[in-house]
Amino acid sequence: MGRNGFARSRLVRGGAALLVLGLAALAVPDPALLPAVAAGRTPGTPRSPIEHIVFIAKENRSFDHYFGAFPDAGNDLNQSTTARCYRKSDPSVVDTFTMPAAHDPMPQDVSHANSSFYTAYHGGKMNGFCHEKGAIVSSTGEDIADSQMRTGDIPNYWSYAKKYGIGDRMFASWRGASFGNNVFAVAAQTGRYSTALGRRAIYGNPQDPQGGSHTWGCNNSAGTTVSMIDLQGKLSDVFPCFSFPSMPNLLDDAGLDWRYYSAQDGSHFVHSGVAAIRSLRCAPGQAPPCTGANPYWDNHVVDGTKILSDAAAGTLPAVSWYLAKETEHPPKTACAGENATVRAVNAIMQGPDWDSTAVVVWWDEWGGFYDHVKPPTAKGVDEGVTGLNPLISYGFRVPLLVISPWVKDGPLENGGYASHAFYSHASFARFIEWAFDLPTLDAADDLSNYRAKEPKPGNLTDFFDFSSATPPKSKLVLSTRTCSPLNAAQKAYIRTWNDD
Repeated sequence: MGRNGFARSRLVRGGAALLVLGLAALAVPDPALLPAVAAGRTPGTPRSPIEHIVFIAKENRSFDHYFGAFPDAGNDLNQSTTARCYRKSDPSVVDTFTMPAAHDPMPQDVSHANSSFYTAYHGGKMNGFCHEKGAIVSSTGEDIADSQMRTGDIPNYWSYAKKYGIGDRMFASWRGASFGNNVFAVAAQTGRYSTALGRRAIYGNPQDPQGGSHTWGCNNSAGTTVSMIDLQGKLSDVFPCFSFPSMPNLLDDAGLDWRYYSAQDGSHFVHSGVAAIRSLRCAPGQAPPCTGANPYWDNHVVDGTKILSDAAAGTLPAVSWYLAKETEHPPKTACAGENATVRAVNAIMQGPDWDSTAVVVWWDEWGGFYDHVKPPTAKGVDEGVTGLNPLISYGFRVPLLVISPWVKDGPLENGGYASHAFYSHASFARFIEWAFDLPTLDAADDLSNYRAKEPKPGNLTDFFDFSSATPPKSKLVLSTRTCSPLNAAQKAYIRTWNDD
């Protein structure tokens, strides 16, 4: 048991044991998908040179929007510089065109609600992004949903991809705006594996009647609700504070330190995910809304700037999450968000922990931007429970970068490796569990009893090469850039816009 009293013995998740045994007899699980704990090892022990994992959270960009025009002479990435848009007057007519260069900053936000996913998806045709709300700038007629970054727009992200690792099959776990994916990234579920919740999963963003909130979670005001969807598609509302376990709970139980680096005084903090986990945000005995003192929370959730000093001092915890104020959510700039990432990565590279660190830069959802790859559907059977995730998963492709001296050499321009393994936000829990020999959360990270034809999320180990005592990659310390400022209209837009 850890601080929060979560026993790590495996629990049967709903359904009779006979069904479980029956499924087990149908197929032998792939050993690579079994729980992470290796025989004879103590949970919490690093199983590779990786002793520190840093997750850098970003927002609202699709893979093709950021990396569709990335230089790839060997055609090693699944990318596109062209987009498709059907005509509403005659949907059988589909226009194909080269995507124009994206603005940075963007003139406005493009809708990325769950309803917009289906607009863009268009029955799997992937040609409706141009019809999302906000896709067309009314004053110019420009289609910004079908635009993409070009050479020089995000040069440091492209430099990381050229030298370290990039994944081209990372799909959002949830098909809508951020909250579901933020929680998935720290808990490998949003309620589907919780019998206490009736297997209801997050189906929207929290709605706080007081407005102007800097959080989504246990310290929202009373009366806040978030929509949930059950296995039959029925919607209901709950307060956005959940009792299912998260990765910090597993780390606590194994005696491993963790930290969440982020200022809590801005709208960006709605994307923390950890604020929605009751065992983390609420003090023992406190009932939500949780606004009272909580020394445990204060010890683990610290100001974002502290990642720079901790990296320099060599005091990074085993696992950390970094959420900067510069989230890259349009019209906030990609440039400012990239700069925040570069400052953190530079500090890690120049600190004593670099040789034992893996940095994972991830984006929560597509932000309304075009991607040409149709997401898989999450159809499968898990311990006798069917229909667990098809109503919520998967969302569109999002970028994924892995930066570490232990990333394997690959075919990209400066030796970067292109991983084609399938990943989702549940992959982050799987990576932590693998790296430190931890049990699973018994959620989407546990594939030992999962039967499906569609891909199963990998654990990021495809990126790494531990075959030699010497890591394959050297440091790449980069310079930050001067970013274009937001104009008066964009600043006014942000004052009234929802940072989702």
